[in-house]
Amino acid sequence: DMRKIMSNNNSLQPIGTESVVEKIIQSLLTAINAGDFPRGSRLPGELELTKKLAVSRNSLREAIKFLTAMGILEVKRGDGTFVSSEPKPAMFDSIIYTFMFESSTNDEIIELRQALDDIVLRIGIQKCSEENIDQLDQLIDEMQAAFRDNNISLAARKDYEFHMYLIECSKNPFLIRIVKGVYSLFEHSIEFNIRSEKEFANAVEHHQDIVNCLRSRDELSVTPTVNRSLSSWRKNAHHNQPESDAVAEK
Repeated sequence: DMRKIMSNNNSLQPIGTESVVEKIIQSLLTAINAGDFPRGSRLPGELELTKKLAVSRNSLREAIKFLTAMGILEVKRGDGTFVSSEPKPAMFDSIIYTFMFESSTNDEIIELRQALDDIVLRIGIQKCSEENIDQLDQLIDEMQAAFRDNNISLAARKDYEFHMYLIECSKNPFLIRIVKGVYSLFEHSIEFNIRSEKEFANAVEHHQDIVNCLRSRDELSVTPTVNRSLSSWRKNAHHNQPESDAVAEK
């Protein structure tokens, strides 16, 4: 019963006159986060929302248009406006784009990647299956074979596929979208790092360390494993252009 939902949700409050659209957006987000409108649920009709928020229809429509563009809401013609049931790319892409246009330092980007790799590995320990681990082993074998054939581009691609699949092992759609988006900034530097390695064995060994950490379900070894796996990439990142420049040139 929509009237019952509207009477129970106390997160929606009347909006003032200053920055009306922004305030509507914040009010709707607060209500969604408070659980007043669960994922997949239908929002009240336009008339009910304008009365509850004390705003004009035009302002409400602009706010809903923005939240729809962000992937938080979705409009189904003839059926109404719904809270998205699953994360949409647009929900996170605006965050990722800031890395491409803001002047972040290499140190900040290194910290970001290290933090993401750490949390992905920790969640992977909890959620990954033996089949997931076998697939990661297969990717390492393919990367090593590419090294033996001196096919560095293929080795870099397998390296990148390894990390993309490792992210999938978290089995958390929100984390997967965020981390994959950020990792797109690292694709260029991963290949550069492999090309700069004098001995390919280190790259294979570091990836195997990650798989061993998953297989043993050893959370205590996560941080040192991530530190080792990023050691050469971290050094190269200090001596090369920012990731944002690398992406912009692609």
